[in-house]
Amino acid sequence: MFTKALVPLDNTETSEGIIPLVTQLAQGLDMGVVLATAINPDHSPGALFDRIRGGMGGPPSPTAEAVSGPSQENAERDARSRLDELASGISQSGVSVESAVGFGPASETIIRMATDSDCDLIAMSTRGRGVLSSGLLGSVTYRTMHESPVPVLAVTPERAGRHRTAEGKFSTVIVPLDGSELAETALPYAVALCRGMDMEMVLLHVIPANESIYSDGNAGGQDASDSREEMDAMARMYLNGIVRRLEDEGLDARMSVHEGRPSTVITAVARGTEPSMIAMASHGRSGVSRLLMGSVAEAVVRESGEPVLMVRSHTAVVPGPAEVPRPA
Repeated sequence: MFTKALVPLDNTETSEGIIPLVTQLAQGLDMGVVLATAINPDHSPGALFDRIRGGMGGPPSPTAEAVSGPSQENAERDARSRLDELASGISQSGVSVESAVGFGPASETIIRMATDSDCDLIAMSTRGRGVLSSGLLGSVTYRTMHESPVPVLAVTPERAGRHRTAEGKFSTVIVPLDGSELAETALPYAVALCRGMDMEMVLLHVIPANESIYSDGNAGGQDASDSREEMDAMARMYLNGIVRRLEDEGLDARMSVHEGRPSTVITAVARGTEPSMIAMASHGRSGVSRLLMGSVAEAVVRESGEPVLMVRSHTAVVPGPAEVPRPA
């Protein structure tokens, strides 16, 4: 399922912090890697000078093209040089590595390069800024997650750096599920990770503390307690069915049910089972998308700092019978 990953870089130490994590994944999954840089010509000195002159009411600079051309060529040369240097280091780990430079707005170019290179994963840092990028990589990461037809793995460089040693090897993948088929679209990808990386899977269901479950408006007393217990029991029955299917497939799996704010609980569970990663669909029960993904998914990426594999629900693969564990 994961055969090649595109890794967007912008010539900063921050963006390159994800490399140890990607190397570990590539080794475990026998996955190729494409190191890539997106250069936006609109951010060249000549283009910037033109925009400034235009904003002041002046005509375009007659030297803009002359300034922009060499600048873009220099940026491309510097980018390729750095990518080749990084690729050389990664290849020493036995990983197949390529490099690519694209031109245009960052998120659009990243997705285009992933498609052109036949990548089925994009792995990127949530922060990073440099002259070769189109701006703050955090916002580019979120936009890429929203628009990418393939899963996107996002992580802060600080967390990614933990995977430089054997002690940082992933041991657990956490899959938040809310009972919907949309949320379950992350499962085939989590299964692939567990098989390739020899990880345990934790199926997590969070009962939102503020969820309205009372049709008559009564939100207190014994009815509230009974309803919570009923929701807990239903969640455990649902997750137990999936756990049994996973175990039948030879995977190590368990379930976990908590009550609270979903993103906070997911983050806490992930940090309590380090080194772990989170695999989740971009939107679940409602299926309603926002520009920056579903609200819970967005918050998990923003708050946890842990590696988060985000799968767009409506573009997920159609798994085979052995890939989708459904309750018996």
